[in-house]
Amino acid sequence: MRTRTTLTAVTALLLAALTACGGTEAEADPQDCRRAMYEQYRDTVKAGDDAPRGKEPTECAGLDDNTVKRLAGEAIRDYLAGEDAEKAVDDAVEDAIEDLPLEEVMPTPEASDLGLEFDDVQDELDRLTEGSEDARTP
Repeated sequence: MRTRTTLTAVTALLLAALTACGGTEAEADPQDCRRAMYEQYRDTVKAGDDAPRGKEPTECAGLDDNTVKRLAGEAIRDYLAGEDAEKAVDDAVEDAIEDLPLEEVMPTPEASDLGLEFDDVQDELDRLTEGSEDARTP
């Protein structure tokens, strides 16, 4: 759940920053812009809650707002469909599992404790069956 919230927030910040610009400067290469946005999005997701607010990459300078929006969507789609997103999710799941207080939720008995419990059960069984052997002997 935290990963989904982080990804949503990162996407909103990136789109807001990237679409705030777009002007009349020299025309930028859309593929360079898209690649730069992909890398920025990947790095922002990796940084998680500590990510700084995104800014439009310099590679996007001069592109109109609609082109920047389209390229941002394509960059995010490519990220989410790729191995970088899969790795980010795997890392987030591993971190979440490591942070779980499993010992409090599912205490793991020590091997010596299991031996004591077995010995206690064996003693109780011996005590209960102590007189029954004499009764079965003809």
